[in-house]
Amino acid sequence: MKFTGRAGLAFGGVLVLAACSGGGGGGTAAPSASATALPSASATPFGTTLAQSLEPVGAGLAKVAAATTMKDVETALAMTESSADRAVRSLTAAAAPGGADTARTELVAGLNTLSSEALTIRTDLNLKKYCTAGVVQARLGGGQGVVAVPAAIAKLAAAGQQVAFAVPQLPKPQPQPRALENGTLVRDGGNHGKGELVFDNNGATDVVVSVVQDGQSVASVYVVKGQKAGIDGIKTGSYSFHYTTGVDWDSEAKQFTQDCRFAKVGDVFEFEPSGTTWTFKARAEDGKRGASTWLTAGTAPQP
Repeated sequence: MKFTGRAGLAFGGVLVLAACSGGGGGGTAAPSASATALPSASATPFGTTLAQSLEPVGAGLAKVAAATTMKDVETALAMTESSADRAVRSLTAAAAPGGADTARTELVAGLNTLSSEALTIRTDLNLKKYCTAGVVQARLGGGQGVVAVPAAIAKLAAAGQQVAFAVPQLPKPQPQPRALENGTLVRDGGNHGKGELVFDNNGATDVVVSVVQDGQSVASVYVVKGQKAGIDGIKTGSYSFHYTTGVDWDSEAKQFTQDCRFAKVGDVFEFEPSGTTWTFKARAEDGKRGASTWLTAGTAPQP
């Protein structure tokens, strides 16, 4: 995208040194070599600096909005952060026309905020705090940077410094974490066996447990923290268990968007004979990370 702007006027002067006439002969002395004209420095018009500074910032934000994977959104955040930093340096050094100086200062402050917010989100990504591209987009979209920057640009336009810049549409953060009702089947494999699985969640967060056979999920159930939920119709056979914990369940993505953890319980468990009720018990070890698990036929052991 090419940005255009109204260039500010730059004035330069040339200093010409002339020798004075000498006495006596009435002639005019030629200027000495040291008295030659000094060229003026050509400054980049403010409008040009403004457009060149904001173009990569807009491109970075557009990539954030278009990202569909965690890798893509992290790369786009890094681009936005570095572009905003460069824009701050360029616009701080540029000489804005008098009527636009206050708006320029506000724009620099907004770009600093945008860069800082992008850095904070990237840090949280490295800590596995966010687990989907959508929640990252919402985190940036709910920040102050994407509000302050266009507001300052509008003030610059009112002062005669127009530039093409638009913040792409970004989702807003959820007003509160989303969750399913206890016992909701996230995946229903349509089992027709006689066995039953009961999941007892004593952990600090909700959990989704998947029953896996031959590498394929047979069924998955949502278990609210502190509650129990079951899956019936389990056939005789060999199964393994995978589970994920976290906050804010995204039903479309079928995963938690924040503080997500993934784990596999043991190896493979043999279920026989049909008609047995098996209990899976999970207990958080430290309230945030990890879990202790037991799988038994009949009554689960006490923690």
